[in-house]
Parts: sequence; structure tokens; C-alpha cells
Amino acid sequence: MRKANSLRRWLTACLPDELKNNPDRLLIFIEGGQVTARQSQTLSFVYKYTVKAVVTDFKGDADRLIVPVLAWISKEQPELLRKADSEPFSFVAELLDLETSDIEISIDLTERVIVTPHSNGSGYDVEHPLEPDFSNGFAGVTASFTDAYAGELKLLDGNA
Repeated sequence: MRKANSLRRWLTACLPDELKNNPDRLLIFIEGGQVTARQSQTLSFVYKYTVKAVVTDFKGDADRLIVPVLAWISKEQPELLRKADSEPFSFVAELLDLETSDIEISIDLTERVIVTPHSNGSGYDVEHPLEPDFSNGFAGVTASFTDAYAGELKLLDGNA
């Protein structure tokens, strides 16, 4: 599942001191997975699942984790930022001591998969399209994450 791997890469890039040097401190799980599909002329379908990202022994302010997650959601599942309940994800934290915690983030995701049969009947092409761009949803209104950096590495270009 592309989005789970994307979240791993994103968090590792955003928190290099914690996760790039200690990759075993980031655990990614998929729970409650479902496939939704209808009989049609293709085998296209949608993955629906909850991705859980657990960061163990996290030191410092949780904002350093929460802000990159929001930026990732704005790119990978932007409709979560438009939910009526204004709750794009949930989290649980175990406070290990005054500075350290284990933090679990849960995000409900969907992932479209376009399946196109080869014209000669020999197989299929499978594509995972990017999410629709909702950045111009309201003319004249701009409110989004513009850029995200991990150190000097630009992860999200709000102008792209």
C-alpha cells in the first residue's frame, strides 16, 4: 500500500535525528483493511484502511511530529482536512518519563487503484493515482500548508 510507505518515508525525512538514525523506532501497521469494488468493465477498486504510525521513545514536543503528519495528510489524503468534525486523525501517547513518550497516530485512508486490462487479454496494468488537488477549492481563498522542510530538504512545495 503506497500511502503507508509514503508516510514512513515522510516521517523519516521530517525527523531524521529520531528516525533516520534509529529506523526501528518507527513502526507502521495497517488495520481494518477493506477492498471496495463493484462489478464493472474493469477490476479497479479502492483500499480502505487505518494506518497506524507508532514512534517509540520520542523526545521533545509532540508538535514536531504532529505538524509533519498534517502536512503529509494535506498531500496524501487532503479531504481529511475538510471533514466536518475537523479531526483528520487520532493519537494516543504513553508518557514514559518527563521528556519521552511513545506516540501512536491513527489515520483512516483510502487508496484508489485503477486496473486496466491489456488489449490482447494477457494481463493488467495497475495504477495508484495521486489524490485530487483541492488547493483551488474556493476562488480567492488560500489556506494550506505551503512548504514543508526536513532540515534543508524541501519535502512539500505548496507552489507545485
